Amino acid sequence: MPFLGRPSGSSTRPVASDGAESRSTGRRWNNRLLLLSVAAAVLLADQLTKLWALRELADGSIHLFWTIRLRLVFNQGTAFGLGSSLAPVITVAAVVVSLLLLRLTWSTPRRSVALLAGLVFGGALGNLGDRAFRGDGFFGGSVVDFVDPQWWPVFNVADAAISVGVVLFAVLGLRAGLRGDPLLEEA
Repeated sequence: MPFLGRPSGSSTRPVASDGAESRSTGRRWNNRLLLLSVAAAVLLADQLTKLWALRELADGSIHLFWTIRLRLVFNQGTAFGLGSSLAPVITVAAVVVSLLLLRLTWSTPRRSVALLAGLVFGGALGNLGDRAFRGDGFFGGSVVDFVDPQWWPVFNVADAAISVGVVLFAVLGLRAGLRGDPLLEEA
């Protein structure tokens, strides 16, 4: 009689491998969680500090030390207050770049890339939220800035996260390039 079922001793489970594929998949999910957690933490810290600044700095600035003070500023422009007439166009570009960054780094096997992408993405969401919800019209809102060194443009937590993330991405990319190791490879 011909064989009509599974041979004895067989199973539907896949053949065991060295586990590298499952570790890689697990690492990617952990890195996705890291990226989203860092982005959420940056977004939360940014929005909470902006709420504090709106409440506490409405009547004047607070001197901290040296030239550093906290002073409430509503930035209608882009980075460093430039290009206020182009803010809606640049905001759309920021959305596109943020989504591209998320797409490029979503499956990274590198924790450092996930961490830095979370910093940049969370910062971008914080400032985009201000543009979307703190004004009238299509992305016509102002970004709340409040850290004023007086020798650098006034900034906020989101700006700091974006700046640190971008600078460290550049350093990481340079180091990876010198080693001949692609930064955004999919392992």
